[in-house]
Amino acid sequence: MVSGRAACPSGRDMVPEIRAICIEEMGNWMQNYSVSFLTDGYLKYIGWTLHDKQRDVRLKCLKALQGLYCSREMASRMELFTSRFKGRMVAMVLDKEPDVGVEAIKLLTLILQ
Repeated sequence: MVSGRAACPSGRDMVPEIRAICIEEMGNWMQNYSVSFLTDGYLKYIGWTLHDKQRDVRLKCLKALQGLYCSREMASRMELFTSRFKGRMVAMVLDKEPDVGVEAIKLLTLILQ
């Protein structure tokens, strides 16, 4: 524990609940303040959490992405992200957690639209 927080030497957060909250909020910021936050610099963090070991983090990530892809304008600004992480999003359909797979299908459906 560092200053009452759980952290590891690499600077990554060890508490999955914190990662899930951060991704959820980052998705909200991207939707509400897209000019500032819908950038490749921030999107990479959401992309990285597609690989998170914790189910809840992957779910929050997929739901955040669904919120972004449901807007055609936002989706068009995410071409680099889509091309870079499309393979992972497709693979998540077969996630070991069925509800993650369902959310991945919903996300892919939005991307196809």
